[in-house]
Amino acid sequence: MPLDLVDDSPKTFPQSQYLTLDNFKRGVITLIDKSRLPKNALEEADNIFLYEDGMPGPRPGIGWYGTNPSSSEIQGFDYFDFNGAIHLVCVAGGTVYRSTNDGTTWTACTGATLDTSAAVNMCQYNSYLYLTNGVNNITRYDGSTTLLQYTTLSAPAAPTTAKTGLGTAGSFNYYYKIAAVNQIGFSAASPVNGGTAVSSNLARANWDATSNYVTLTTPVAVADQTRWDIYISDDQLNYYYLSSAQATAGATTAWMDDGSAIVVPSTIAPTASTAQGPRVEELTNVGSRMYGVRDTDNKYRIWYTSATKPLGAFSTAYDGGYLDWTPGGKFIPVKVEDYRDGKGTPLATVFCKSADGQGCILQMTLETLTIADISVTIPSAYKLPGSRGTPAPNSVVNVLNDYYFYNSQAFYNLGSRAQFLNLLSTDEASANIRPTIKQITTSKEYLIASVYFDAKIYFSVPYGGDTNNHTAIYDTEQKAWLPTAFTVGFKKFLRYTDTNGVQHLLALKPGDTTLSEISGAIQGDYGVAFQTSLYTGLYPVTKNRFEFQWTEEAEIEVSNPQGEINFELLGIERTKGFRSTKSATVQSTLISQGWSSSAWSTTEWSDTSVVPDTFSESSVKRYFNVQRELNALQWHITTNSLDARYVLRTLQTHGTDTQSGKPRSWRI
Repeated sequence: MPLDLVDDSPKTFPQSQYLTLDNFKRGVITLIDKSRLPKNALEEADNIFLYEDGMPGPRPGIGWYGTNPSSSEIQGFDYFDFNGAIHLVCVAGGTVYRSTNDGTTWTACTGATLDTSAAVNMCQYNSYLYLTNGVNNITRYDGSTTLLQYTTLSAPAAPTTAKTGLGTAGSFNYYYKIAAVNQIGFSAASPVNGGTAVSSNLARANWDATSNYVTLTTPVAVADQTRWDIYISDDQLNYYYLSSAQATAGATTAWMDDGSAIVVPSTIAPTASTAQGPRVEELTNVGSRMYGVRDTDNKYRIWYTSATKPLGAFSTAYDGGYLDWTPGGKFIPVKVEDYRDGKGTPLATVFCKSADGQGCILQMTLETLTIADISVTIPSAYKLPGSRGTPAPNSVVNVLNDYYFYNSQAFYNLGSRAQFLNLLSTDEASANIRPTIKQITTSKEYLIASVYFDAKIYFSVPYGGDTNNHTAIYDTEQKAWLPTAFTVGFKKFLRYTDTNGVQHLLALKPGDTTLSEISGAIQGDYGVAFQTSLYTGLYPVTKNRFEFQWTEEAEIEVSNPQGEINFELLGIERTKGFRSTKSATVQSTLISQGWSSSAWSTTEWSDTSVVPDTFSESSVKRYFNVQRELNALQWHITTNSLDARYVLRTLQTHGTDTQSGKPRSWRI
């Protein structure tokens, strides 16, 4: 009887499985653990940028720009566009310097010396550059090397008053003060007229210019004085702006109060001089005016200048003035920007801070009230419902139609939303890296500096330190964060177009005496290599997260590599747990153009430059053997050479399921 043969050999064989990582456009995500990261995200990217469509590579380098103006630390810098000529202006050691050749040489300016311990902000308004620091009087640069620093006006003596009609006494008492005005601001108000009231049997609304009025006579006007501001009170407590009268140096002025001038309750008699300009830390252009905040003497005050000649005046006599926002309240104005409301109407937008870190955003309007031939500007402001402010004024940065800013250990975005018709909304923009942002030193968050350049937002922040020591990047094209894109911190950035029309990103590090430039054309930081470190997530190698794979090979694709690039594959092995399994180094491959750098007889076979041009390969593919039984793996890529460059294209491994079960150590 024949023997039946049974074929019990396997009919199918394990197929190779590939784990391919070829897109990293979500940047770094620290909100979730590396074992849960999506394949297009990174766990860490130190000194890394995203290029092209979200592919990582080493960040640009940093180098010195120009020379140092002096041996002192730079306190602030900006540029001044003078009739098409570009000037770089900086302050170091309290001295103002200017350069007309892109920082190659510097000239000291005379006429003012600033406090050496205060940071200096600059704002170009029309043909002047205004320098403010909250300590010194406003200083003005006009393109020459001679500065103008505003000076104060002393409080004038009390005016005298004389009644015509109005009775010898009555039920209505009025008191007057005056303030001297120049083209910048006003003095502190004078004492009350003679210290006594103007007593009337008629309410002021019933006065007239023929038989019932008050004649007010001022003291002699001083040099450079242009007008007198007149204030009135009916309770000898609150003095409100009433009108202005022309002043003539060396002469007195007589002014008639016939009851026709309208009291402006939003403007009270000044208690300090602003003829030197208010001691604000920062001025900002909004429309045709400058707005100022962070007034050393009045922290709740928002200043605005005139919109007509004389331009730049803070006096109410010249269409300037201020708004005191809820004095004594918890919201303090710290930053003004030229923005809009939800309907697109241009408005001064004011960011406020508060002790709880939340703050708020105000929007401010200036209404003009005209009576006969007198126009009075009345400021008003309202708080955006649900808004968040900032304790870091220099973190506020305009990005196309929106503003980004830091608030209470998160970065927010202010702008219009489709679901909120005609409204502005503030939304957290940094949720993916929230744990990292919470490492910012709360007491030093006011130091955060920002700039928008080449579709990226730079936020220089103090991670656990007393100064800005790292710079985070938000890539607006990929909507991705790189919280440690630079392991270097800056205290100020500046987009600068030089005298040849070339655009630069300039920066200033804490303590530096020379400006820096950030550029992809610069290798290393100041000629020294910086180290990059990139970690992917930790990914299972099979569909079943509890199974193992015999991983055969690891494959790498990079674009335009230069220098040495180190690749390390980490993994969870069956018996040894999570450890480094293999590492490899990719060297750049360079191709020279032509045979040489010189002409061949009379025919040029290549270019005639001294050094042949070199090009690296657009796609360089390498692999190395792994030969490990892995459950999950993670890639780590580093560089530490001065010329290191690459754009990462693909990371890939492949192998077959071992189907050998779970390790005994997993059993509980």
